[in-house]
Amino acid sequence: MSEAPEERSVTLEWRTRLGAPRARVFAALTEATQLAAWFCDAAESEPETGGRLALRWKQARSGAMDFAGRWVHFDRPFACAFEGSHEGHPDGHAGRVAFVLEPAGPETLLTTRHEPPDQPECAPVIARYRDAWPRALARLAAHLSPEAPR
Repeated sequence: MSEAPEERSVTLEWRTRLGAPRARVFAALTEATQLAAWFCDAAESEPETGGRLALRWKQARSGAMDFAGRWVHFDRPFACAFEGSHEGHPDGHAGRVAFVLEPAGPETLLTTRHEPPDQPECAPVIARYRDAWPRALARLAAHLSPEAPR
């Protein structure tokens, strides 16, 4: 009798306190113009469950790859998640990125959870995500700071 292979998973998770109310944070995570201000160089977003999400990076350090995905969960302004991929993913799937927003007085506590495929050939991509998400979340915090132009 053979046993099913053990299912493995990787979860990358960060909790970030942001100096903005939950509705403003949610907009920054889901609206194309705001995504392009802190996350990527250009974005298209249909902010609803099943809606299209396209992210583009043009800078050499970012790999200059286009990401194509869909919003798979959308509960404004509490939580959202997307799935998709770009040509840099060995198996054609980047996993799932989920955002959960909790009020913290006048601020918002954001939990970012990225669940990439846990396959040996994905290890270099997972390592890049592990390094890149903290930088992206710092840019989000700067974008949402009270001093940032609106």
